[in-house]
Formats: sequence, C-alpha cells, structure tokens
Amino acid sequence: MTNVSILNYGCGNILSLRRALIELDFNVNFCNEPNDLFNSEFLILPGVGAFENAMKMLEKKNLTQSIKEYCLVKKKPILGICLGMQLLLTESHEMGLHKGLNIIEGKNILIKSNDKKNKLRIPHIDWEEIIFEKNFTKKELNFKKFNKKSFYFVHSYMASLKKNDHLVASCQLNELKIPAIIKSDNIIGCQFHPEKSGVYGLKLLKEIIQKS
Repeated sequence: MTNVSILNYGCGNILSLRRALIELDFNVNFCNEPNDLFNSEFLILPGVGAFENAMKMLEKKNLTQSIKEYCLVKKKPILGICLGMQLLLTESHEMGLHKGLNIIEGKNILIKSNDKKNKLRIPHIDWEEIIFEKNFTKKELNFKKFNKKSFYFVHSYMASLKKNDHLVASCQLNELKIPAIIKSDNIIGCQFHPEKSGVYGLKLLKEIIQKS
C-alpha cells in the first residue's frame, strides 16, 4: 500500500484531502519538516489562499529547497493541488510579482476574459468539464476515461505555461483555455480539487498516485 504524505505548511485544506485519501485506502501522514519529505513515497502539496503568503510559509519552514530536491533530484512523485499547483510555477502575478518554486516553467496570472457580453465571475467557482490533450490520453496514465468529466474549481488565477508539452488537460471559460492539469515527468498539478470532485475526482486521484 502506497504511503502518501501531505505537506502541512499552514496553507492547505488538509483534512478533506486526508479523508479522501483514507477512503481510497492509502496510508496517509502529514509532514512539515525537510527530512520528512525524503521518506515520502508520494507527496501532495496542497494550497488555499494567496500565493505570496504560501511561499513565505514554505520558506519559513525551510521547505522550498527540500521540495525541489525531492522531485527534481530524487525524481520522486509530487502532486500540487489548486494553489499548490500554482506554487510549482516560476512566478506569480497575484498582488505583485512573486517567485514560485520554478519546478514547471510558467506564470500564475489573473483569469481575465475579453468577452464583454459574457462576463466571467471571479473567483471562478464551479464544476467544469475538462478536455485532455490527445497526446496525454495515450501515455502511462489512463487519462482517457476522465475526458469530458466535470471537476470542482475554486480559483481567481490560472497557469500560463512556457511549454505546451506540460499541458495535460484544460477547461474552457469564454475564449480562455485554462490549464486544469499540468505535468512534467514525475511532477503533476491539478488546478481543481480532486478530493472535492465526487467519484471521478477520487478515481483520478487514485490513478495519479498509483501510476506515478
């Protein structure tokens, strides 16, 4: 049975995530010390709130370099959820310019539509159907069965990726193609909350953990 570690650094909705993982029959523990990360088989970086504050909390606990070593040097699997996904990026433009973990190249930018007739409500809080890129329905993770399924989003900012190859799935808001899942080798990010996305959310979470 896979041991899943949730990074408890003060900016994550960790209890609902823990309940979901237990329901999926994973062994779950919280970690907040640098050395604890390296004992993890699978690490989840959750996140709720503002980007700048989350990065400050990670830095305060001396976790930024440990996270990078965990996934970039030791090549162990990590999943970033919601703000946790955004923290994986190079930088954020939320309330100023702030450096991210720079694990996946890209920017965190405000959701902004040019469609004046169909104004978007920000924050974006809704169930959205996600569409997978064709190249990611044929790879190691069995993503095809989740194509056009709905997942629960709560966010005001979105990823703007430097490399299209890192885009796994997206949802459509007006003319905007919003990254819903991003991936680079052993590193995955979900903009939506799989633990709050019903049956398909739990199935996707299980697929990611078991196949990573």
